[in-house]
Amino acid sequence: MKPICLSLWAVILILMAACSSTKIAPAQDTATLNTMPAPTNTQTTGSTPSAIATQIVVSPTPTEEVIIATQTTEIKNEVVITGTQIVTITVVYDNNPYDPRLTPAWGFSALVEYHGYTLLFDSGGDGQILLNNMRTLGIDPAQIDSVVLSHAHDDHTAGLTALLDTGIKPGVYLLRSFPASFKRQIQQYTQIYEVSSRQSITTDIWTTGEIGAAVPEQALVIQTEQGLVVITGCAHPGIVAMVKQAQDTFNAPILLVMGGFHLVEKSQAEIETIVRDFELMEVKNVAPCHCTGETAIAQFSTVYGDNFVKLGVGSTIHLKGNTIE
Repeated sequence: MKPICLSLWAVILILMAACSSTKIAPAQDTATLNTMPAPTNTQTTGSTPSAIATQIVVSPTPTEEVIIATQTTEIKNEVVITGTQIVTITVVYDNNPYDPRLTPAWGFSALVEYHGYTLLFDSGGDGQILLNNMRTLGIDPAQIDSVVLSHAHDDHTAGLTALLDTGIKPGVYLLRSFPASFKRQIQQYTQIYEVSSRQSITTDIWTTGEIGAAVPEQALVIQTEQGLVVITGCAHPGIVAMVKQAQDTFNAPILLVMGGFHLVEKSQAEIETIVRDFELMEVKNVAPCHCTGETAIAQFSTVYGDNFVKLGVGSTIHLKGNTIE
């Protein structure tokens, strides 16, 4: 009987060893590029809160995104909230002097850098001046991912063909109401995107869509943790109306309004009313330039004090958290 007992214990030990050595491989989640991993809760769009990945890598194509899931944050109106955000805006074309190395000329253009994405808003009125200013500032046209044109006036669009002649092919976002001849010209170089209503350019950068009738225009809107940055080319439909639409559309405070305010022909009383409207909208910082006019710029400077940012060709704004430099 003893040998039989030993055999049974041997069998039991062998079976236990076999069980302990068997491991089940953990399930692995994989995410395909250019797709968004399904969130843990039900995801919807619009103003309903949803969950979305917070670490974004944007591809060179304006409409494509590679999204890496790291953590989720509840958002509204498709606003992506991230931990550390730095926005750099460089005025590369303006009629107001600032950097003595650069050439001031009538018109406007600003380079926006955010989340690894580079966008040129407007292209000034002279392509060679635009390119020379960019070269002096060390800006390589090849780094531009997309171009957004505010409206169809030459002092905001005429520099574009010289820029595209460098061989770059950024997507160009323009209003549907732009002349057909201009669209055909740009299509010979690169893809155009016709804008009518609010549209996303890339993560946290939007256009308001077409505003106004006499001179239709769109503004650029950058979403940050502290509020919206609104950039206008000329604000022909009215600077207050354009800022108000951005504020209402994105349901967020206004951190900064910059660009052309089109107040050069306004009376002192009209300018004072507009400045008061800015205060009522709780616009925190202002940086007027281009067609705003010296009288209006001086009034904004007086009222806003330390929250006024002087702009001219070559000036750069850095936004990080609550700080504007």
